[in-house]
Amino acid sequence: MSSIVDDYLNEQKDNVIYQFKIKHDKDKLLKESNSVRYNAINEKNLERYKRLGFIEKDTISYDVEDKDWFNNQKDWKISSSLDNDSNSESERLHTIFKRLLQVDNLGPRFLTQKEGADVHYHIDGEILCAINFLVKGKRTPISFKDVGHFYYDVALVNTNHAHSVPKQIGEDRVLFKLRIKQMTFKEAKEKLVANENLRELWN
Repeated sequence: MSSIVDDYLNEQKDNVIYQFKIKHDKDKLLKESNSVRYNAINEKNLERYKRLGFIEKDTISYDVEDKDWFNNQKDWKISSSLDNDSNSESERLHTIFKRLLQVDNLGPRFLTQKEGADVHYHIDGEILCAINFLVKGKRTPISFKDVGHFYYDVALVNTNHAHSVPKQIGEDRVLFKLRIKQMTFKEAKEKLVANENLRELWN
């Protein structure tokens, strides 16, 4: 029975997260994350972005019992658009993955989560999956509903599956995120696994 359960959990894991290694400069990313403006990810701000035409549709869905949290939270934030500075680490990584995934734009952003804050379960609306780089805050995993908790440094994550982040411990959490609208998690994973160019960038 345990092997059947293990096989099921491994299959579920394979559907929500794909961890890999790629050379990147975490110090440069952290410095770049400090030079952009942030806004809280809550309903007030999301409605304003939708009204102004910055987003095309609802960008987040969640259980009704979490409505108050998503209406009022101020400790989980997303950055403004990043400059296309070819000398920046964020744009270097953006360029690499645009080529690997054969897309024009991955909407790079930084996200922050304040120490002591958690992020409730939700599904991202505008994107299907994302490549996350953990820039700061190693002690907190990502949690996928009914699957489990996973620690990572760099990973493709299925943002179309309900996910959360437990209370951030020790320091603020900073992510660099490449947001994929053009393909599903499965399709993006297949491209990353199959692409020989990615292997050259590991380690």
